[in-house]
Amino acid sequence: MQHPQFRGWAQTWHDDFHTKQRSLAIRNFGKAMKDLGKWKQSWEDGGGTPGILHLLSSASVTEVKAFCHAIRASNRRGKKSRDRERAVEELVMALLPQHYPSVDLRTRDKRPLQKLYSRMLRGCSSDFVERVLDAQDKSNPLFQHLGLQKLILSHDDMLKRRLTNYLVHEGPRPSEPEMDLCFREFVFREPPAPGTQPNMSASMQFALEILEARITRKCAAERWPPSPSELEVLMSIYRRFTSRSRSANTTFLIKLGLRLIELRPHYKDSGEANVLWTAIFTLWKKHPRQYEDLTSQGILLGLRGARADFPVIADRWREDPDQYEQMLVQGLRQGLGGTAEDISSGYLSLINGVPRTKTDPELRWSPEARWRLLRLYCQHVPQKGVDIEASTEFQCLANQEWSFALIDKLPRENAVLFLNHLYQVNPNFDFLRARRGFSESIYTMRDVPWRNFNVELLVTAYQQGDADAQSRARDKIDELRKQAAASREQEDRAIFAKAAAYYAIATGDLEVYAKTVAWQQRFIRDPLTVKTIFSPDTVLTSEGVVLLSGITLSPTEETTLDVLRRQLAVANRILKIFDEAKRTGMKEPSYNQSSWSALQRLYQDVYTERVSRAKKLKLQPAESELDTQPAVLDLLDGLSGPSLIAASEALLDAAARWRKTENRNKDQDDTSATMDQLAYQAVSKLAHSDTPILSRDLIRRVIIEHPEASSWHRRFLSVGYVRALPAEAAKSMLLSFATAVGAKLEEQSHGKAGGGAPRSLIKVSTVKYLAQLLNDADFISAEAAVEVLVELFNSTTHIDVRLACLDALLNTLNGVAEASGEDWKSDPMAEKILSTLDSVVSIAGNINERQPVSAADWAKAEANTTIPSTSDSPDIPPLFEMILSAAAGARFPGLKKLEGELFSRLVLPSLQHSQEQHQRWFSAFLAKHRLTLHAEALPRVPVTPRIWRYLLRHQGHLLPPATVDEYSRYVVLQLRTPGEIQDFNDALQRDAALRSDASVRHWLSVFEPAQSLSWNEEIRSLLDLIVAPPTAKPAAISSLVDAVISQASVLLDDYEAHMEKWSHLVAGLGPSRKESLSRRGKDGSAYNEEMEKAWAYWREAALSLAERLIALVQQKIA
Repeated sequence: MQHPQFRGWAQTWHDDFHTKQRSLAIRNFGKAMKDLGKWKQSWEDGGGTPGILHLLSSASVTEVKAFCHAIRASNRRGKKSRDRERAVEELVMALLPQHYPSVDLRTRDKRPLQKLYSRMLRGCSSDFVERVLDAQDKSNPLFQHLGLQKLILSHDDMLKRRLTNYLVHEGPRPSEPEMDLCFREFVFREPPAPGTQPNMSASMQFALEILEARITRKCAAERWPPSPSELEVLMSIYRRFTSRSRSANTTFLIKLGLRLIELRPHYKDSGEANVLWTAIFTLWKKHPRQYEDLTSQGILLGLRGARADFPVIADRWREDPDQYEQMLVQGLRQGLGGTAEDISSGYLSLINGVPRTKTDPELRWSPEARWRLLRLYCQHVPQKGVDIEASTEFQCLANQEWSFALIDKLPRENAVLFLNHLYQVNPNFDFLRARRGFSESIYTMRDVPWRNFNVELLVTAYQQGDADAQSRARDKIDELRKQAAASREQEDRAIFAKAAAYYAIATGDLEVYAKTVAWQQRFIRDPLTVKTIFSPDTVLTSEGVVLLSGITLSPTEETTLDVLRRQLAVANRILKIFDEAKRTGMKEPSYNQSSWSALQRLYQDVYTERVSRAKKLKLQPAESELDTQPAVLDLLDGLSGPSLIAASEALLDAAARWRKTENRNKDQDDTSATMDQLAYQAVSKLAHSDTPILSRDLIRRVIIEHPEASSWHRRFLSVGYVRALPAEAAKSMLLSFATAVGAKLEEQSHGKAGGGAPRSLIKVSTVKYLAQLLNDADFISAEAAVEVLVELFNSTTHIDVRLACLDALLNTLNGVAEASGEDWKSDPMAEKILSTLDSVVSIAGNINERQPVSAADWAKAEANTTIPSTSDSPDIPPLFEMILSAAAGARFPGLKKLEGELFSRLVLPSLQHSQEQHQRWFSAFLAKHRLTLHAEALPRVPVTPRIWRYLLRHQGHLLPPATVDEYSRYVVLQLRTPGEIQDFNDALQRDAALRSDASVRHWLSVFEPAQSLSWNEEIRSLLDLIVAPPTAKPAAISSLVDAVISQASVLLDDYEAHMEKWSHLVAGLGPSRKESLSRRGKDGSAYNEEMEKAWAYWREAALSLAERLIALVQQKIA
């Protein structure tokens, strides 16, 4: 076909063979197409549409791409031509004749360049583009490769109209790509030009118009993209608006947001709703009257952010209740102040949430403001509220707890009124929550001796100045005293006596309390009641200590010196009554020091309270009326270094001399105790000074010579103190302390052997604390820690100390093993620890870890036909359990590599020693109770069979055949208990006296089948070991198989009785066993390989065992 006559750029593109010249010709064409006055001439130079089709069919792909790009770039916003768009449309349709078959012109180019042709869509008219968009023909390249981002530059008006039509006017839904891209572009970015309204871009204005139209028409939420939401778009407009002008009025945006949330309630819990609330609340704080309506509307809509800012509204209400009460009430009704089921918590959270200010850092609400706020809470938080000041119908406030902190800060008159009404509507519910942080308070007694007892106490305390209330309280005390005297049950006596003391304290009358304490002495011969009425929670209540201080800090009453002296005299008389009660109690055979220990602290607490209160009074009582201890303390405050050491030693020496005085009186005892306390305080001051090393010898002396001061011991030997010492000083101090402990414990043991009592005893808790202090210690080297622990371990026999030392040693060994890797044997510390641990065997394997039975004890028991005591619990003894878990690597993973060593050196010897000891115990037991039975006929059982079971589950692959055989003998005996043993067990259980004997209980726990572990669990452990993969193959595999066969034989001998057990045994070899093995792989190919090995070994082991069982069945049938 003859091509048209080309001119200019078209002639160059057609005739020239140089690519640069051809490319330049296309660029010149593109420039001309952008010019509204030149494009038509340029188009005609190319021969119109037919000529351009010819040029494109002979051009390279690169040139076609450049030409399409030139056409696309020619049509842009503000430079559009209707004629040019029609020319481009004609060209595009001619290039895609398969999609536009009605066109006359058609390209003869067969190359698949449709994707490139689609780039020219932007050069077409908006009508043509819209037809493409409406058709949504996915086979059309123009729709496949829309290039919406470029279309927006030329056809934004059409695309906006389509988007608006869908979002507002219920038009057809655009395609997903069009919807997603156009929505975000027009709402947030396009066009990048200012709008017609001030401080608005064109995109902001378009988005705002869309939102306003949707809200006005109440358009369905479904006609909006899932993201961003309408509220997110609005708040984006708000942010952009305020960033352009911070002083601009944003009220119209806030109102639109509130209307939107009203239309779409689910938006109120979104993060953007919080931003909207913040905007509202910020304006309200600056101009409360102007923006009160908007804030109230936000509260009514339930904006989530309102809850966090509600305390600010409460704070404004506190300052001006009349102005802000309506807004506060709205918030309460909307639940911003808490729920109706727990008004107290919401009320306190609101008050505590009020922001603190620099001018008022400890913001305090007046009692009147608190009461008014509580009235509003009770009126508006419950659905049917109550005016607590005018009404008596408190039913809506029943059955919920009320905080002591809420009640205690109300005006006294209102608090009493409120409590009395609540008391009436809560006959079966204890509504007053105890004081938080006051575990020792009279108000902790809630439900005994009757419901809401602490409410009566609090009302009594609030009415201490009311004569009628005081009279009623004394009557209640008399009633409680009578009930205590008449009660037959000890527990009731103690409760009523304690309640009487609490009631007396609540009256605030020292004379009433003095009479009550004196009356309580009638129970001194009742040790269980004494334990209650002189316990810390009875005599050390904060209210009782304040009363016994004798100093009232009342802002309404003037305290004269005479009144103060009278109060102190009565308070001191009460303290003397307490002291006389203790002295009387000491004469009783049932006297127990722990029951009276609270009194010593009572004297200290009362003294401290008196000093504190005396400083707050303008009147100061004579120093002698308080105590002389502060004067000495003031003197010690001025000492430091060597002078403080000398003062401490002098005080300790003086106290020791006082204690040696014969026929001491109470004053001398008190003087000695005071000097000790002063010495402890001086030592503590020295230990926490800048020269802590000076206190080493004093601390050791106090710990060794004053074991009763164990609470001070922990303060002296704190981690902080030892860390403050130089490394060598810390080591020498701890080692010397361990040596001194050993010497003192040896002295104590000699004193016991000789029948005399040593002067002082080392507290076990102190030694145990030292061992725990060395566990993972960073203030001393591992070698030095081991040295101290070895000294402690060898010097003490107390089980708790040994456990603490063993735990620390094993932890150190674990660290050595992890640091040394597989070459742990080369570290000498490992062997040193292991050698120390060898001595554990004789204790862990003993039948009684806490009181090990020695060879002399055995000889004495056998000579006198007595039975040594065993461990009380059927569980594995703690020392034995610790070495078992350590050997298995359970608590200390690093010791897993030492498993064989620990098993051979610790576990197996301890097990064998336990079996020997237990066999000897069986002989002693049978010699006393059943001469016809002999221990030699019994299996060698450890102190508890649970040791065997633990070993089978965790270290069965290490057990020797002899251990497995002994275990099997025991299980067989459990399955088929000999008649003589069963008769013996029955006789023991029938005898009530014997049945309660500890040795009989221990025998039955071992040999009574009903008390043993389920046989199903026993056989599971054996089967797990037999079918274990070769990597964990037990050494005693033949013994394990023989054990299963021997137990199976017993089952078959009495098949009807053991049918279920036999079924469990057979099922244990089935597919479920194979499944458990298949799960042992870890990942990938390793998993498959290990699984195959496990299955293969399972088949081999299960088949072998099954053949033995079949042979056994055949033998039994024959």
